[in-house]
Order: sequence, then C-alpha cells, then structure tokens
Amino acid sequence: MPADEEPRVQLGDLDDDSLLAALRAVIGDGEPVPAWSADLAKGSFGLRQADAELVALVADSGLADAPATVRSGAPSRLAVFETADLSVEIELEPAARAGSWRLTGQLTPAAPARIQVRGPQSAWVEADDRGRFAVGHLPAGPLSLLCLRSGQPAAATEWILVG
Repeated sequence: MPADEEPRVQLGDLDDDSLLAALRAVIGDGEPVPAWSADLAKGSFGLRQADAELVALVADSGLADAPATVRSGAPSRLAVFETADLSVEIELEPAARAGSWRLTGQLTPAAPARIQVRGPQSAWVEADDRGRFAVGHLPAGPLSLLCLRSGQPAAATEWILVG
C-alpha cells in the first residue's frame, strides 16, 4: 500500500459511533446544496398529487431536431400526453410579453374540466364542453397540468420544461 493512502476499513468492523463518524466524513466532503435547488425542491413538494393518474408524455416537438415555427419566426411546441382514457394535447408558443408563453390545449374525449396549470405560477382554468382550454402569459420553467373531470379520477401530466 502506498505511504500516502489510508488503510481501508471494513464497515462491518465499526461500532455505531465510528460508523456514524465515517458517514459524516463522506457526506460532509460534498459541496453544500445551492439555495435555489433547495427552494425548488421545497416548492415542488406542494405540487405533488399522489392520487392522480399519470398522463405520460408520448410526443413532444420540443425534443425534435428542427422545431416548428409560427409567423413571428419564434418556435412553437406541441406536446401530447396520454393514458388509457385521456389524451391531453397542448401547444406552447411565445406570448406577446417577452419571456412568457401562451398555452392552448385540447382534452380527448372532449368534456368540461377544471385544469390546474402547475409551475412557477400556478393557475386554474376551465376546459369548455369541447375540451378546449387556454392560458396566456406563462413564465418559462417546469410545467404540468392537473385535470379534474366529473366522474373521472384526477389526471396529472408529466413535467416538461417550457422556454
């Protein structure tokens, strides 16, 4: 063994106090968690919906090599989320206010619903009897939708990043 290397210790040979000291040494060597990361983790805790059915992302033009463009030349994004009994299609495009986005969506099967837009600024919107809904001025950041339909279980889309 080289002279500058410490001898290896078998963790099973340590008593409780020595084991805790070894764990503190390993954990304490890392850098502290950035404040923004801790704030994001704490903020996301309130956005969980444990009993909601997950509506999985099945298509996302934001992941394609060449995004589609609208008349302004800025990229728009289409995303489709699906479960066995629900499809949520959304389009995201730049809004009039710089740095914000407009979301238009469609539920299939079409039905009225309450939809919570979850992200940096959460808001509730209503889907009409054709399943259509829209939200203007969304900030860039993480986005998920929680759909509440009459007589159906709550459904939450996977999180995507807008912007």
